[in-house]
Amino acid sequence: MNDKATQLIEASIDLFAKEGFWNTPTSRIAKHAGVGTGTLFNYFESKDGLIDAVYKQLKQEWVAYLLAGFPQDGTLKARVEHIWFRHIDWGLRFPRRNSLLNQLKLSNLVSQEVQQSQAAELAFAYDMIVQGVADGELINIDPAYLGLIFNAQLEAAVSYATEHNLTDMPLTRHITQGFEIFWKGVTP
Repeated sequence: MNDKATQLIEASIDLFAKEGFWNTPTSRIAKHAGVGTGTLFNYFESKDGLIDAVYKQLKQEWVAYLLAGFPQDGTLKARVEHIWFRHIDWGLRFPRRNSLLNQLKLSNLVSQEVQQSQAAELAFAYDMIVQGVADGELINIDPAYLGLIFNAQLEAAVSYATEHNLTDMPLTRHITQGFEIFWKGVTP
């Protein structure tokens, strides 16, 4: 991606997080990025195309962060715990990006095509759950439902840590206790 496209995506992330999607006209995005209004449409077909690009950027950053140091050959618990810790860390380090990514996931603004392409990046996690259920390491539950439970508890952990300004040992204890509660609830 070239510099102007990156500038436009970063300006969009900043403004969407501050003002929302609907309150942010493309002219304001271009101005915030330091480019002419028409320049935006040289890189993105429409505001919808820009929103798709923002979603892809955020999702790729998040997945890369999750997978850094991922224990591919570790136990199921070690792999799930890695994702747990990394997601919460990302949410706390990049609160605006995390919040915007969650808003985009819940909105109907991201195209089906982009949602499907980005879901493929997380297929390994779904496969991990399916295998865990098949091997009896996880309770016998629909893997898609278990994934939703996992995500909801992760976001609750990020929200609580943020609201209570947890750092250092209290934060580590919070993350560890949250994971243990989750793990006890999904294992036989």
